[in-house]
Amino acid sequence: MIASQTRYGQYLTRIAALAASYFGSAILATWIPGLDRYVLPFGPPTGIALAALVLFGENLWPGIAIAAFVFVQSQTISLSLAIGAVFSSVVQALIAVKLLKRCKFNPALENLRDVVLLLSLGGLLSTAIGSGLGASYLYWGGAIAPEELSSTWQIWWIEDFMGILLISPLLLSWRELPPIATRHNWKKLVLRILEATTLVTVLLPISWIVFCSRTRVYVAEYPLEYLPFPFMVWAALRFGQRGTAVVNLMVAGMAIWGVARDSGPFLKHADNITQAIVSLQVFMAVVAGTALVLGAVVEQRRHFERLLQQREASLTNAQRIAKVGNWDLDLKEQQLKWSDELYRILGVEPQAFEPSLEKFLKYVHVEDRPLVERSFDNAVRGYQPYAIEYRIVPPSCDEQIVYEQCEIKGSNVTGTVQNITERKKSEAALRSSEERFSKAFDASPLGIAISTLIDGKFVDVNNSFLRLFGYPRDELIGQTSFSLGVWLDDNEQRAKLLEVLETYGSVSNYEIKFCTKSGEVRDGLLSMEAIDLGSERCILTMISDITERKRAEELRQAKEAAEAANYAKSAFLANMSHELRTPLNAIIGYSEILQEDAEDLGQEEFVPDLKKIHGAGRQLLALISDILDLSKIEAGRMSLDLEKIEIDKLVWEVVNTIQPAIDKNSNQLIIDTADDIGEFYADVAKIRQGLLNLLSNAAKFTENGEVKLSIRRVKDGYCLGEEFADELPRLDCELVVFEVSDTGIGMSPKHLAQVFQPFTQADISTTRKYGGTGLGLTITQKFCQMMGGTIQVSSELGKGSTFTIALPASVQPLPTSQVLVEES
Repeated sequence: MIASQTRYGQYLTRIAALAASYFGSAILATWIPGLDRYVLPFGPPTGIALAALVLFGENLWPGIAIAAFVFVQSQTISLSLAIGAVFSSVVQALIAVKLLKRCKFNPALENLRDVVLLLSLGGLLSTAIGSGLGASYLYWGGAIAPEELSSTWQIWWIEDFMGILLISPLLLSWRELPPIATRHNWKKLVLRILEATTLVTVLLPISWIVFCSRTRVYVAEYPLEYLPFPFMVWAALRFGQRGTAVVNLMVAGMAIWGVARDSGPFLKHADNITQAIVSLQVFMAVVAGTALVLGAVVEQRRHFERLLQQREASLTNAQRIAKVGNWDLDLKEQQLKWSDELYRILGVEPQAFEPSLEKFLKYVHVEDRPLVERSFDNAVRGYQPYAIEYRIVPPSCDEQIVYEQCEIKGSNVTGTVQNITERKKSEAALRSSEERFSKAFDASPLGIAISTLIDGKFVDVNNSFLRLFGYPRDELIGQTSFSLGVWLDDNEQRAKLLEVLETYGSVSNYEIKFCTKSGEVRDGLLSMEAIDLGSERCILTMISDITERKRAEELRQAKEAAEAANYAKSAFLANMSHELRTPLNAIIGYSEILQEDAEDLGQEEFVPDLKKIHGAGRQLLALISDILDLSKIEAGRMSLDLEKIEIDKLVWEVVNTIQPAIDKNSNQLIIDTADDIGEFYADVAKIRQGLLNLLSNAAKFTENGEVKLSIRRVKDGYCLGEEFADELPRLDCELVVFEVSDTGIGMSPKHLAQVFQPFTQADISTTRKYGGTGLGLTITQKFCQMMGGTIQVSSELGKGSTFTIALPASVQPLPTSQVLVEES
């Protein structure tokens, strides 16, 4: 919408500008003092109208109609006559433009044809029609008598023709301003401005003397009317159509001024002003028309000169790019000519010396001079053309190879010399490349085959291709993949691959199934490239066996899917913490309340059952807590709550908690710790839970034995022994070591290897006898890893087990994701 409004606004602006120019020029023409307002030397509005429609389009004709109507009405003419005058003006301009466009008129006026079209079709013919229509309307309206019709038409016709002759070329040639000066041509532009100023400065006084001076008859009695013509020729030769149009208007203006002030040569033999104006019009038509024709010829010649210069420059550039020089020998005149590029091929500046065979031979390699001299002599004396290669030795570069051809045309011997050094190097490089390709083709670990594009027959294959498919060479060459059944779904796949190859020129990394000679189906990665083998279009096929890689990829994807499912499970369980614990807490709480109420009411028979409910609830809550803790760790949602703790206080809390379990199996608990064991910075709850897990297991799997808890400080992991060898680089700080040992049932090496895996115990009988979920050790291990420590175990079946926890004295927690990675 905005663009449409903008174009419409531009259109209205152009119509208004044309109307104003048309009306203003008409008014100015009638105001020339001393002239009859109905008999004018020329009509500027006609020239303005034609130029405007040619440059900006025929749709501007409303501007002509509006201006013509307003002007005619201002001359106190009736409405019907005004409409007729407007119609004739518009028709005249449209006819001129239509005829010029049909003849493919160029408004630049740079050749004689366009000037002739403007003067004949745009000037004489269209104005004859327009003035005829206008005079007819005046006659039919009663404004002129029948005997005045012919003279009126002639006056109107010549007036409009002179307007087109003087005004239209000026507007058309100056439709574009000359190019702005640059640093390369500003001096030339300044000189042209000085020359133009000189031309105008001389022309104006001379035109005044010739056309306007009343005293010129006292200076010279002979006619001086054509004295300005040499200056018009000067303008045409030096300034083209722009200068010609300007000078034509200047001379015409001075001539019209002379007639208006009752002076000049055109009143000398005229009985009245009308005859003087006719003489003036004939003079200006001849002079201005001749100047325009001369300007067109000059412009056309300049155009051909520029074209010739461009072609010569193009030829020179082509010779320079192709490194081709030429020479020509006129046998009659015995004159030898060289191009500039031939000098450059010899390694010297152009025109460094006069061309001659002797001087040329000085640059030819000494071993090749006889060949060049003999060939040249046979061409000159025996008229034998030749084509030879030889070496030249330029003074400023290495030895070069040139190719020279010579032919004879009449009395002229012409030759070209081309530097082919780079081509020779390229040919040598190509041969070397072909050799390297052949070696790479044979030695490549990829299976490579060359087959024809049309029928798909194998032309050549390398050894890797033979090993890949299991065929001997003689069974493949000349056969097609279809006849051998190499590709599965051969027709469908070949059609698809050929379509891609035709569209993009190559096929890259296309997965395909192929069949070996033994019938085994394997996976391959295929690439194809269209190549030319001699004159035949072929396909270069490369294939690698990716069967094992695909299987590994499938396993990896299955592993990732399993890990994702496990992570989803862990996340789900972690989110279910509140939902699972809340009802269990209610069951445990209500069982305690019911047990107390039964005892108070003397209903002792219900107490054992309520104790069983309470114990089962607590056992289930412990199981759920362990599962949820493990799930939180695996889901990355377990965090550390670090604080300073007194180790003695921690040991006291753990002993008080675990003592009932120790006493249950008649075991003895031994605590071995230094009096100054001190404190350390860690997560108290997780250390407590880990120690309780270890002590609880020791108490559970030991009967009438001994459970021992030892605590000590060490400088770093190197003090812990060989069982900690894998952890030594990480445990390079002060450590607090907790060691829990027992004299219980112990573990076999097989069960020892999987003791920290979740939901794992020694065997089914152990689970049945001792109970438990098999999560305590797994959780303890992950807590240790989260705090930057580790846990190790040693055991012997029937003799007991020892678990050792080593933690930094000042814990710097590892991210949970890193704990999971280390565990995996």
